[in-house]
Amino acid sequence: MLVTTSRRSNAESPSSRRRIVCTTIAATLAFGASTFAAAPAAVANPSYLTTDGDIPSPNNGLDEPGAGARITNKPFGYYLGRIMTGSTFTQVGGRFKGHYYGRLTGAGTNMCGWLHRSARGARMGSAKSSCSAATANHMWQRTHVGKRFSAPAGTKGTSGAPTTINADAGKDCRLYYNYFTGTDFQHGSLRDPADQTYRAGGESKQVDYRFVTLDGKAAVVRDATYGWGFVRPECLTMRDPTTNAVIPTYNDPDTGAPQF
Repeated sequence: MLVTTSRRSNAESPSSRRRIVCTTIAATLAFGASTFAAAPAAVANPSYLTTDGDIPSPNNGLDEPGAGARITNKPFGYYLGRIMTGSTFTQVGGRFKGHYYGRLTGAGTNMCGWLHRSARGARMGSAKSSCSAATANHMWQRTHVGKRFSAPAGTKGTSGAPTTINADAGKDCRLYYNYFTGTDFQHGSLRDPADQTYRAGGESKQVDYRFVTLDGKAAVVRDATYGWGFVRPECLTMRDPTTNAVIPTYNDPDTGAPQF
């Protein structure tokens, strides 16, 4: 702001100059203090080791088939991958429906997601928060993590549509525990095979189909021996094992609002 004063002598007394300098320094220090006071401090969140998890629902207490613990897009939500025992979970917020939200970091895995309480192991220390509420609310919506789902949004009591594996000679139809490499869910790579020689479905060649990733390069299925994982979509017949009818798929979004 420009301040005008009455005309005065060009000569100023030493005491006047000292008052001006002191006032300027005080104002500068006050501004600097208020600026640093307004800067938010980094938030430290508790970190834990991960362990083998139980099946979240409906059989609480039963061990999850296969290695590690499942990562989901929300409590009792869609399968996004697995975190192996001895990895790191940095928790954000409190427990919700028996699950915790935060960042899961391990071999080949670095993503935000929900972890069942049974898989949160010993406290390791603290780390800076790295998964936001905005990310949790975004991934809550199923159409942000996949497409061509096995049932309409909100359907209860189903964990996929039965179908069979079309394991032609030379086709890699192994079950992989992980695909996504981050939390944008736009791409990934099949990794962490449940067994190097095991084909999804085993001798029955049957799995339960859940959805396809957004890039169309992996499908989420449940195997009777190793549990949830990913297979190449071309390995699935997408037909009912009993009737041979084509399995219908759905792209409708979840209704309601995120609860994080």
